[in-house]
Amino acid sequence: MQSYKAVVFDYGGVIMSYEKEVPAWKELEKEYNLAPRTIQTHLFRIFKHRPDLEKRLFEGRYTAEELEREELSEYLSEQIGVELPRPLPLLHRWMGPGSEIPFNDEMLLAVKILRSRGYHTSILTNNYIFDKAGLAERTPVDNSLFDLIVESTKEGVMKPERKIYEIIQSRLPSSISRHEIVFLDDNHHNIEAADDFGWATIEVNPYQIKPSIEKLEDLLNINLTSTSVVQLHEKEK
Repeated sequence: MQSYKAVVFDYGGVIMSYEKEVPAWKELEKEYNLAPRTIQTHLFRIFKHRPDLEKRLFEGRYTAEELEREELSEYLSEQIGVELPRPLPLLHRWMGPGSEIPFNDEMLLAVKILRSRGYHTSILTNNYIFDKAGLAERTPVDNSLFDLIVESTKEGVMKPERKIYEIIQSRLPSSISRHEIVFLDDNHHNIEAADDFGWATIEVNPYQIKPSIEKLEDLLNINLTSTSVVQLHEKEK
């Protein structure tokens, strides 16, 4: 049976919950008198039409502030035939500085149990900078739960490019081989790239977290839902 030593987590949709995504956009739709689901329908299409924007954003060469000011308003205005204000704060309203960031508590519990069992835990994320100052925390989670955090904006390369998998692999302990790593992500292309790289993978449905935790339990043959495991470990410290 294959044994594993490390688990690498995506951030958005895996560690961070998307539960506030739709409510934030509904609020903006109401504010700008837009039809329901207008933002949800059109927002991510801009990246399909302009893949260069996504690449620049996630590689840290373009800020969320610039995107909201220079691209989002113009694109959505053209799509729906309504003049929208600039900047259009879609990203800031959802998870910008000062926003309350929700987390997937079940996944965080799994991380704590993994650490109590001696697994190496890391985050590998495509993220973006909110403004030129770059002062906003991009992974506002308890960093002590993770041995390593690799961010696309800091590395200048994004998933699913092979280089970013090589970067995090090079920073893991040399005793951990590719075949001893499990990777969880909610993006199919990122999962495929990790498969090709030699990692075991679990594709996460960001709106139904439990099945991916169950798959991780099966793969590692451990219980990742019992708080007693963490409590026992904390007592032993």
